[in-house]
Amino acid sequence: MKVPLKKCKKHFAILWFVGAGVVFFLVLLQTIFGRYSENANDAWNWLLPTIMPTLSLIVGILVSDAAGKQKRDKVVGRFFYRFSFILSLSYLILVTFTILMQPFSSLHPLQFLKQSQLWLAPFQGLVTASLGAFFIRSEES
Repeated sequence: MKVPLKKCKKHFAILWFVGAGVVFFLVLLQTIFGRYSENANDAWNWLLPTIMPTLSLIVGILVSDAAGKQKRDKVVGRFFYRFSFILSLSYLILVTFTILMQPFSSLHPLQFLKQSQLWLAPFQGLVTASLGAFFIRSEES
């Protein structure tokens, strides 16, 4: 079964901007309350590459659509949409979980964030690849 690409793009934008907003807000609160002391830049250097590439991809797609003059609606396969959406949601939950688990780690918060790249970086690659392929695989209805 096929679903409208326009609707899917809207869902991805909402998911990513809400999810990234939550993560951004958590790190902002931790920064304000001194969780990272004088090393707050390191926390933000961890966060931004963790969420910005995918946010940039989504914004680029939305801007491209706004500037384009598509006359026909495009559709995508429901399975591939759901797969990419669940992968994105899982990644955002894992990033949030990583931030929330810092107090329970024996490592310094910044060391914990650096170590989290072991599990986040490969996952981020899968998410970005699935989203890129998702946006490319659309068909005219």
